[in-house]
Amino acid sequence: MRLSTVSILCGVMLLSTGCVTTKTHEATLQELENTRAALGSAQRTIQEQQLQIKKNQEEIKRYNDEINALQTKKKELDEEYHRLESSLNTSRSELSDKQAKLQELQAKLNLTEKQLDTLRQIEAETQKRNEIYAHFVDKLQKMIDAGKLTVSIENGRLVINLPEDVLFPTGRTTISTGGTETLKEIADILKELPERRFQIEGHTDTVPIHNDRFASNWELSSGRALTVVHLMIDEGVMPQNISAAGYGEYQPRADNATKEGKALNRRIEIVMLPNLDILSNELPNLTQTQ
Repeated sequence: MRLSTVSILCGVMLLSTGCVTTKTHEATLQELENTRAALGSAQRTIQEQQLQIKKNQEEIKRYNDEINALQTKKKELDEEYHRLESSLNTSRSELSDKQAKLQELQAKLNLTEKQLDTLRQIEAETQKRNEIYAHFVDKLQKMIDAGKLTVSIENGRLVINLPEDVLFPTGRTTISTGGTETLKEIADILKELPERRFQIEGHTDTVPIHNDRFASNWELSSGRALTVVHLMIDEGVMPQNISAAGYGEYQPRADNATKEGKALNRRIEIVMLPNLDILSNELPNLTQTQ
């Protein structure tokens, strides 16, 4: 570009001096025309480049706008994500609480069903006890009418109560003839119930006893109970189904201040024991489901 300009200037100088030939003049003019053409081409190139720059700037602006829009959208999405994540965590916490509550309710339901089953067993046991009570009363009705014994249900237990004068002489553990016959009849009924357990309980009044055989009413009451147990076993009652206990004067039925009260307290009781397998496990827990 700089060389063309120099050539033009030289041509002008030669023309001004009048010392150039026609051929040189024509060459100079042609060079000038070529230079003009080159300048025009360069100007068009510049314009095209400026137009392209403008387009590029517009495209950059459009990209920047899109980037800003995408960044705004990303920010919105991030906020939505955090909101949803927080909501999810809350839902998980609520789900965990509800699952824990469900497990608690299921445990209570299982416990309640188990307790209901226990209550059904207790109800069945009570029904069975009442049937056995009616059977004893029917079998022993003659002796009940004769005043030799009573049959009752006390604190859920079936109790056959035999006064001392029916079974033993005063202060003795030897069973009287009439007492032996009475106990044999009772033993026949107990043998009909091999699935039940019975306890023979001896009781006395408060009159103290102390001799070579009995140091106190404990020994007397226990000795009488054991005597009845041995008779029952001899009559065929299974040993594993019968036991003995002596209570002395400490579980009175009546006031020991009167002769009649003392007579009621001197007694043998044959008690049908409840089914402890049913009662021992679940019944104490029935109030815990409230």
